[in-house]
Amino acid sequence: GLIPMRPEDEELKEGIEEFKKLFDYLATLPSYQRIESGESTAELRRFSFEKPGGEGNVLFRPVGQIALANALGILAFRKQLSLKSIFEKLRRYDVDEGFSHMENSESAWYGILYDPNKKRMLVSGRELASKLIVYLVAGIEDDMDRAHLRQAVAQARTFEGKAISFNGRFVRPQEVGLPQVLS
Repeated sequence: GLIPMRPEDEELKEGIEEFKKLFDYLATLPSYQRIESGESTAELRRFSFEKPGGEGNVLFRPVGQIALANALGILAFRKQLSLKSIFEKLRRYDVDEGFSHMENSESAWYGILYDPNKKRMLVSGRELASKLIVYLVAGIEDDMDRAHLRQAVAQARTFEGKAISFNGRFVRPQEVGLPQVLS
């Protein structure tokens, strides 16, 4: 294959500035701020059932970080939302522990990034997790797209024929629904 040309210095400088801006915004998420106040990454990363127990926070798992970065790209570039408005919503979601306790059936990430049968991360859920983050932040206008997302989420949250709703109850797959869009 061809080797891409090195971008011009000005372009590189611009890209680095944008990247810095992204990291500055990521640093405003309460989960990441807790590291600065002395909490350990391992504590935030581990599941509650592990010894010692942890918080099961999606933001401290590589697959969660990749899903978030992918969603941020879609929200900023395709949906043309400002990082400021995106992160205002994500901060509130984080304060409400939306990224935490993914091993609990009420979590948006249960069955998507967390496999309750094997009690481990589901790397295969990365793309669906990205779509879910985009939905949480920006909603989905198109009825068909929303229906496809709802189906994919219901499928991910269905185990041995039983689906689990976002309030942790067993329901029929078509009753799973989607979490509330962030305001």
